[in-house]
Amino acid sequence: MSQFLATVLQVNIYVQPVYLSLAIIFNSLNIRILSSRTLRSSPCTHYFIANAIFNIVYASLLCPISFARGFSIDWTLNPIGCKIQKYFVYLLPILAKAMLVLASFDRYCSSSQLHRLSSQSTVRTARIIIIITTISGTIYEIPMFLMYYFTESTRTCFQDANAFNNIYVFSQVTLYYIAAPLSMIVFGILTISNTKKQMTRIGPEVISGHGRRTESQLTRMLLLQVTVHLVLTVPFGIIYSMNAFDSSTITTYIQAIRYAMLMWQECD
Repeated sequence: MSQFLATVLQVNIYVQPVYLSLAIIFNSLNIRILSSRTLRSSPCTHYFIANAIFNIVYASLLCPISFARGFSIDWTLNPIGCKIQKYFVYLLPILAKAMLVLASFDRYCSSSQLHRLSSQSTVRTARIIIIITTISGTIYEIPMFLMYYFTESTRTCFQDANAFNNIYVFSQVTLYYIAAPLSMIVFGILTISNTKKQMTRIGPEVISGHGRRTESQLTRMLLLQVTVHLVLTVPFGIIYSMNAFDSSTITTYIQAIRYAMLMWQECD
């Protein structure tokens, strides 16, 4: 074990309890605020609540694992734990990011002047989409159980290198680190454009009601979350792609960087 990796694992002992507490407190606070009668009437709010729930579950799973590793305790270093840990560590961020993409699309639909798009922005539709997306993501990540295996000699969890796994990893990288961020950026730009066009057409004084202020607050909240999410996840995506397609890049130094980046992602 490199000195850098050992240092990161030791830092986890002090940092992970703080991260876990902050993740639970702030995401719970978000859920409490978003559950108010005013905000709950917006479909976008339900995507934010789902995102917060996935973030809490992710932190509640990852923080104890990282904390225990600081004491050389790792329940994932066995054939079953290896697969379960990999499955949930990649499933939960994908579901959380999917909620942000859906929230971005909802903001675009609600700001559109096309009735066909604006009519799609309803609470009932949002709830159905959240359920379908969660089920689809859960099924999509099932190959993670088959990709990773535990080697007793080195006591490490490795990805099996074959054509199917490479194709699947490529789809993960494409969806999670390319398509999803681009979708959020595009829908964000379109939402801002639609809002400016509407203000130009009917004037800001006409759309300054309470409902419009709520919509504006949700849009600003979405833009902030998307920006933070991109900053925290893109660097990890680059390293994950390197490790997935070239196993020789999986060094103790890179492992230390990945652990450190996972800590930053918990702040999302």
